[in-house]
Amino acid sequence: MSNILISVIVPVYNVEGYLKKCIESICHQTYENLEIILVDDGSTDGSGFLCDAYAKKDSRIKAIHKTNGGLSDARNTGMEIATGEWWTFVDSDDYLAPNTAATLLRAAVENCCEIAVCNMVRVYEDGAQEPFYCPATKPTIWADEQRFKTLKQPSVCNKLFYAGLFEGVRFPKGRYYEDTFVYHILVYRASQIVLTGLNGYYYLSRRESILGQPRFTDKYFDFVEAVHERATFLLNHGVSHYGEEACLGLYAAVVNSTKNIRKTPQNVERFQRMWEWYGLAYQKLISSPNTSIKQKLRLFLLKYVPEIHNKLY
Repeated sequence: MSNILISVIVPVYNVEGYLKKCIESICHQTYENLEIILVDDGSTDGSGFLCDAYAKKDSRIKAIHKTNGGLSDARNTGMEIATGEWWTFVDSDDYLAPNTAATLLRAAVENCCEIAVCNMVRVYEDGAQEPFYCPATKPTIWADEQRFKTLKQPSVCNKLFYAGLFEGVRFPKGRYYEDTFVYHILVYRASQIVLTGLNGYYYLSRRESILGQPRFTDKYFDFVEAVHERATFLLNHGVSHYGEEACLGLYAAVVNSTKNIRKTPQNVERFQRMWEWYGLAYQKLISSPNTSIKQKLRLFLLKYVPEIHNKLY
């Protein structure tokens, strides 16, 4: 398999204190046939200089500099120049185990899978670690509708993708929860997904990172929209069970929004759109034989008397 090129796309923005460990973990992979694309998204610290320094030291590295456009825009920029048959994504404050690329590629090729998944480990700045997403402890293949179980963790960072899955698919520029907007499309296009059981991706949890910010702000409306798009896509493509599961996810997101996000003149329209999306999910779930009577009651109360719903639940 050593002739197969993997493109590793790394969006970089103001992570000078973490970037070296990230890049070193990629450069020292046991699988060496890598195209490492560092996309400096308008950093104002020394991150851009580090990208250039590593590009001079390692011919596999390409350093791209652009004006700030956000995580999605940086990833998309890297995807436009990627030439590998397989793609993977690494956030610039995270790092990989030494055998992550080799394990993912071998599992994908040997099992004829278009997506390979490794476990994620959360790392704190004091060095403490804990499991973050560990769907398997040994190689496991999910095919047919079972592969949609991976929607529980839509991050693209702990996965290796056959590049063809991304044809016509890009991350939404300027939006949060960008992976949730696209991962269901990739799963639908894949015939099989292999879970390696490897603890291969180490996710750094830090206060100033995107995921370290307070969860329920107006940014959360992007998550609501992403779940709506997932539900709509899956239902329209005949993936009924997971489409209904996404509708239930939308119900939960609406509950979180109504309980935790204060209405302001700036977010009135976003609340209105949210309720429109919930109305569509409500119609699907309320008529489904798979929805329990208790759940239908909750759905009804949220739609018609949300104040009572939120007091009871």
